[in-house]
Amino acid sequence: MDSFAACVALFLMVWTGFLYLRAGSRHGKPLPPGPKPLPIVGNFLQLGKKPYETLAELAKTHGPLMSIHLGSLYTVIVSSPEMARELLQHHGQVFSGRYIAQVMHARDLNKLSMAFTPPGKEWRDKRKICKEHVFSERSLETSQGLRREKLQQLLDHVQRHCDRGEVVDIHEALLVTNLNLMLTTLFSTQSPEFESAVTGEFKEIVEVIASTLAVPNFADYFPILKPFDPQGIKRRAEFYFGKLFGKFQCFLNDRLESRRTNPGAPRKNDLLETLVDISRGNEYNLTNDDILYLLFDLFVGGSETNTSSIEWIMTELLFNPDKLEKLKEELKLVVGEKEQVDESDIPRLPYLQAVVKEGLRYHPPGPLLLPRRSEADQEVNGYMIPKGAQILFNVWAMGRDPGIWPNPDSFEPERFLQDDNKIDLKGQHFKLIPFGAGRRICPGMPLAARILQMTTAILVHNFEWKLEKEKDHPDHKGEVLGVALRRAVPLRAFPFKG
Repeated sequence: MDSFAACVALFLMVWTGFLYLRAGSRHGKPLPPGPKPLPIVGNFLQLGKKPYETLAELAKTHGPLMSIHLGSLYTVIVSSPEMARELLQHHGQVFSGRYIAQVMHARDLNKLSMAFTPPGKEWRDKRKICKEHVFSERSLETSQGLRREKLQQLLDHVQRHCDRGEVVDIHEALLVTNLNLMLTTLFSTQSPEFESAVTGEFKEIVEVIASTLAVPNFADYFPILKPFDPQGIKRRAEFYFGKLFGKFQCFLNDRLESRRTNPGAPRKNDLLETLVDISRGNEYNLTNDDILYLLFDLFVGGSETNTSSIEWIMTELLFNPDKLEKLKEELKLVVGEKEQVDESDIPRLPYLQAVVKEGLRYHPPGPLLLPRRSEADQEVNGYMIPKGAQILFNVWAMGRDPGIWPNPDSFEPERFLQDDNKIDLKGQHFKLIPFGAGRRICPGMPLAARILQMTTAILVHNFEWKLEKEKDHPDHKGEVLGVALRRAVPLRAFPFKG
C-alpha cells in the first residue's frame, strides 16, 4: 500500500509539473502573473476557508488579472471592473464557456442545465424563453398575487413570535419564505401554513444539496481521481438531485393530466403553466425534460442565494439603526399604514432599492460568481489566457476595494442615491455585478430583485427589531462559503411593535 501511494504521488507530481510547463511554454505572450505554486497541490493550500479574501490580498501584489494553480486546474482571477468588462464584454464570446465541476455531471446537468451547457441554439432558446416569457415584466406582474400570499404568511409568522415575545431565527424564516415564494411562483402551491409538509420536504433536500455543493472536491483539481469520486460528492448529488427532479416530475405530470382531463379549466398564473404553453407551441423545441431542468436551475439557483442576501441586509440594518430608521420612514411615507407593501410601490422606494444594492455590494451571495471557461486562447491586457482555463470573477474584492468605493467597509446605501452613481444590477456597471454580466448573466435576476426588495420591506415596515445578543456583530460572527455566502451563525432577533 505504501509503495502504491508513493507511485500515485510521484505520478501526480510529474503530471502536474508537465501541465505547468506546457501551459507556460505554448504561447508567445506571458501568462497572467501569480503566486508561485507548490508541486502537486499548486496554490490550493493558500486559499483557506475564505478564498475570495485570500485572492483579494494576492491581487494587491499580482494585479487585477492574475493566475493560480489549483492542483492541475489552471485558473485566472479577475479582480477589477475594468478587467471584468474586458473579458465579459469585449471578449464575451471567448469567455462564455462554463467550467463544470464534477458534481454537476450528476443527472447530466452538465449537458441539460441552462446554467452549464455551452452557448448554442438550445441554450439561446432557453435564455430567450426566460427573458421574454418566464421573467418578463408581464409574467412577473401576473404572478405577484401568488408572492403576496406567501409574504403575508411570513408576516403572520413573525407576528406570532411578536405576540409571544419569542425570538425569530431570521435565517430559518427567510429560507422557508423563499422556498414558499419559489414553490408558489413556479407551481402555484397552496397551503394555509407557513411551513407546510411540502415546504419541509423541499427544505430538507435543498439544505443537503447546499451542503454537498459547498464541499471542495479533490476530483476537480486532480482529474485522475474523477472516475473514483473519492469523497462520494457526485454520488450524493446524484441521489438528492434525483429526489428534486422526482418532485418536479410530479408537478409536471399533475399539470399535464389536469389539462388533459379538464381542458376548459382556468389557467394558473405560474411559471410552470407558461413553460407548458411554450412546449406545446411551435416557436421552440422545448421538451418535458427541458422544463424539468429549467425548473431545477430556477429553484436551486434562487432559494439559497435569496435567503442569504436578505439575512445579510437585515444584519446590516440592525447594526446600523440610522439606516434602518431611514428605510422605515420611507416605507411609512409611501406605503402608509397598510401592512403589505405592493410590488408596484418599489419604483417609489429609492432608499429600499439602495439598501438592497448596498447589501449585494457588501455581501455578494456568490463572491466568485459561477466559474467561466476560456473557449480559446485569448490575449488580454498583454497576457495570454489559454483555452480551457477556469475564470473566476472576484466580485467580493471589487465590492471592498477603496479605489472603487469610498468607505467600502461601511454600510452606506446613500452611495447609490447620488446623481453620478445611478448603478443598476443588470450587468452594465461592472463594479456591481452580483448576478454576473454578459451572455451568462443570471436570467432570474428580475424575480430575485423583487423578492429581495419585498421581503426586506415587509420585515422593516411592520416590526421593530432587537437583537437576541447585542454583541452579535457580523464582523465577529464571520461568513461561511457554500452555495451562497452566508452568516456563520444565523441572525436571531426579537420583533416588537413600536
